[in-house]
Amino acid sequence: MKIMKRSLSLILVFVVLVVIAAGCGSQGGKEASKTSVSGKTLIYGAESEFEKINPVLDDSPVDTMIFSGLTKFDENNRPVPDLATSWDISSDNLTYTFHLRKDVKWHDGQPFTANDVKFTIDSILNPKNNSLIKEQFEEIKSVDVIDNYTVKISLKKPFPPILDNLTRGIVPIHILSGKDLNSVDFNSGPIGTGPFKFAEWKKGESFTLQANTGYYGGKPKLDKIVIKFIPDMNVRAIQLETGEIDVALLEPQQLARVEKSEKNKVYLIPTADYRAMMYNFRKPLWQDVKVRQAINYAVNRDNILQGVLLGHGKVAYGPLQLNWANNENVEKYGYNPEKAKALLAEAGWKPGPDGILTKNGQKFSFRLTTFNNDPIRVAIVNALSTELKKIGVEAIPDPRARGTFKWPEVDAFLLGWGSPFDPDDHTYKLFHSSQIENGWNLGAYRDAEIDRLLEEARTTLDENKRKELYGKFQKRLAENPPYNFLVYLDAVWVVNKNVTGIKPKTLGHHGAGFLWNIQEWDKNNGQL
Repeated sequence: MKIMKRSLSLILVFVVLVVIAAGCGSQGGKEASKTSVSGKTLIYGAESEFEKINPVLDDSPVDTMIFSGLTKFDENNRPVPDLATSWDISSDNLTYTFHLRKDVKWHDGQPFTANDVKFTIDSILNPKNNSLIKEQFEEIKSVDVIDNYTVKISLKKPFPPILDNLTRGIVPIHILSGKDLNSVDFNSGPIGTGPFKFAEWKKGESFTLQANTGYYGGKPKLDKIVIKFIPDMNVRAIQLETGEIDVALLEPQQLARVEKSEKNKVYLIPTADYRAMMYNFRKPLWQDVKVRQAINYAVNRDNILQGVLLGHGKVAYGPLQLNWANNENVEKYGYNPEKAKALLAEAGWKPGPDGILTKNGQKFSFRLTTFNNDPIRVAIVNALSTELKKIGVEAIPDPRARGTFKWPEVDAFLLGWGSPFDPDDHTYKLFHSSQIENGWNLGAYRDAEIDRLLEEARTTLDENKRKELYGKFQKRLAENPPYNFLVYLDAVWVVNKNVTGIKPKTLGHHGAGFLWNIQEWDKNNGQL
């Protein structure tokens, strides 16, 4: 969920054609909408439809198909050259000088230059644009164009994640200069430098891309990509079986069905995508740390892993478990309902006549909200409600549609987040107190020690020292929990066996990154 993301994200700069929003597609048992298919066309069944496409403002699942960054992620999720061929770093690590490719053209034929780089970063930092990924660039002091193919980025402090963050797609100054980036037509008809060009957007139905034959990285093997918006996972499974779509992200419940198909191949891939119960610190109920610790001890995470995910994932205890900076030596909150009850008693909560705990005449009852269009999240909320009732806590399931509530109003929220990139990518934006008002610290969590450790970790150059700092951060996060970390998900990607070139790696939120090398994918249109 992007309330996550590299933001995505980059949680999110990576291609994932699965986002949470409204969308529609053909229904099983009915005639599917006709999609024009010619040449080597990949048809993708996406969970939902995106709202706009502009990497200055936020992530979208097609960004890395259409746009290119100065860097890109390789098969190990490390940044490597893309629009930049190389870069020089000053001895004080405050100045990065990027040398740009000279053979790149925008999809409209105009040349790409350093002016586009400066315009993009300046636009992200411009408060008028309300960019949701601004925090990734806040350590940038200035961007200076040296010549058409050289750009200098100066930092306020050393900032190791900068090369990760510069995978962000660059946008064209010749089209967007002087425009309102939040409402410009570009957002529904984007022009980039990436391997695929925008062709058509049929709102509520499909989004079509065609190969960029002039792509500097070589012509893609696919001629066209058609993204069909199919929010019903059962319909996606049916259309994979019938061959109406070639690739889709499913859920564990569909595995038994699609595994029997001779047409498709199943990819079960570990992700950095976790589910957690977020405490809203604007509410008095969560101010006592013993209460939050008790709730964490009260949940049998393995029951959720087996019952909801059918074992396809792993039990969670923190935000960095699939990251090089992970610290295993923290409190993992193993299932211990008796300890949970003892902590609640120490906090002054006593059993009421109906079995629900009370304190000063107040019942321990709260609403546990989540998005109603995500079956896994709804199932986890219901499981949590059952678990917590055993210790006298009433968690009322509250699934709602996006846009029908405001974050300060919720008592607690079942969220999803995660990124396989630099640990700064999904820690600072979630847990630093500066991100409460205009960032992703949605639960208004404040901890001075957490702030200090995250600030030092994101500006420390030595990776071993950074790992030590993130280790201390995780230890403190467990002591003063903002979340009840529950499970990490495996991504269930299903692909027609006629499609080749897939290279799995550790993925992000909602399986983001599966199409990281989409320009290398190919499709044999013959019969199996």
